[in-house]
Amino acid sequence: MRVIADANEFLEIEDVWNALINKCSENPIFLSGFVEQFIESYCSKGWAPLVLVISANKMTLGAAPLMTEKKFGIRFVRFLSKSWFSPDFIFDDQYRVTCIEHTLHFLFKTLRCQFVDLTLPAESPNLPILEKKCKANGIYFCAKLGSWADMGHCIIPVRHLWDDFEKLRGYNFRRRFKRLKRNLDQAGSWRVTCTEKGNEGSDVFERILDVERMSWKEAERTRSGTQVDPDLSIFWRGAQYTSRTESDFNWRVWFLELNDQTLAYSMVLEYKETAFIVKTSYDERYKRLQPGIYINNVAIRELFEKGKVRKIDWLTDLPFHRNWTSLCLPRVRVTMSRKGILSHIMAHVMASEYTRNISSNIPEPLLKKTPLISEL
Repeated sequence: MRVIADANEFLEIEDVWNALINKCSENPIFLSGFVEQFIESYCSKGWAPLVLVISANKMTLGAAPLMTEKKFGIRFVRFLSKSWFSPDFIFDDQYRVTCIEHTLHFLFKTLRCQFVDLTLPAESPNLPILEKKCKANGIYFCAKLGSWADMGHCIIPVRHLWDDFEKLRGYNFRRRFKRLKRNLDQAGSWRVTCTEKGNEGSDVFERILDVERMSWKEAERTRSGTQVDPDLSIFWRGAQYTSRTESDFNWRVWFLELNDQTLAYSMVLEYKETAFIVKTSYDERYKRLQPGIYINNVAIRELFEKGKVRKIDWLTDLPFHRNWTSLCLPRVRVTMSRKGILSHIMAHVMASEYTRNISSNIPEPLLKKTPLISEL
C-alpha cells in the first residue's frame, strides 16, 4: 500500500490512478485533475491528504481518496471530497474484499485512527462489505441515511427521445416551458449559447462569475467571507485539465442571455455515459423569468438529443430538480470507531461537532428545503 501525502506525490501516480478510475468508476470527479484540486483546496486547517493506493504484483487494485486530522489527541479520517461529490472507495470488483480489509487494517491498526466519518452513495457495492468486515474485526460501525440536500442525488434516466420524455412529464411540463419562452420573448432579445471545453483565454469563467455575483448565493458567500465559491473553482480547473488528458471526458457550459446580459448558466461534466450537472445559478434580479429553470431545461434537452448519455446526475437533492425527475438516490453516512468506551464517546462528540460545522456552512434554504429555492 502506498500512502500519498501531497499533491506533487499524487501527480507521480497520475497515469496509474486514472487507469484505475477508467476501469472501475463512472464518476469523473475521481479523476486526477479533480483530486489534485481537492488536495490543494480542502486540505487546510489541520487536515492532511491521506490517499491510499493498493497494489499487488505491479497491478493497481484499488484506491481510497481520504484525508486525516488529529484533534484533542484523536485521529479522524474522512473522504477527501465533500459528500455532494459522491465520494467512495475505488476498488477493482475482483479485489474489493481484499482492498477493504487492507484499508481498515491500515486505518485502525497502522494509523491507529479513532474515528472514521464517511459518506457514500447508498448504491455503493462497498457498503455491505465494509459493514461485514468492521463487525468481523471488532470495529464499531453505524450507517444512517442523511437528510440534508447534499445527502441525496437526483437522477434523470435517459431512456427515451426528448419528445417522449416531455409527454411522460405531462401537459403542465410542456406548457410551463412554453410560457417561460413567451416571457423571454416579451422581455427582449434573448439567446442560448453553449461552450464546449472552454479554454483559459476565453471569457467563460468570467461570465459564470458575473452570474454568481448576482445570484442569491452571493449574500451567503459575503456572510462567510468567501469571494468565490471554492467548489466552482475546483470544477473549472479540474475540467480544464481533465479535458486535455481523458478522451472519455467532456464538459460544457450553457448560458442564457437577454439583451446582451448573461442571466443564467448550467455547467455539465460528461464521462462515459453519465452527465453531471455540477454547477448552475441565475441572476436574482431576473427571478420572475425563471432563467435558471429555463437554461437547465435546455441543457437537459440537448443531452437527450445528442444521445450519448444514459443518465443525468444532479449530485444534490433540491426541490427544483422535481421539474424533471422524482428519482432520488440517498447517501449513507458511515461512522466507524475503535472499540473502547472512551474512544466511542469522544468520537460521537466530535462527530456531532463536525455535523454542526458542516450544517452551519450550508445556506439555510438548503437545510430547510423551503420554496425559497423553488427555482434554483
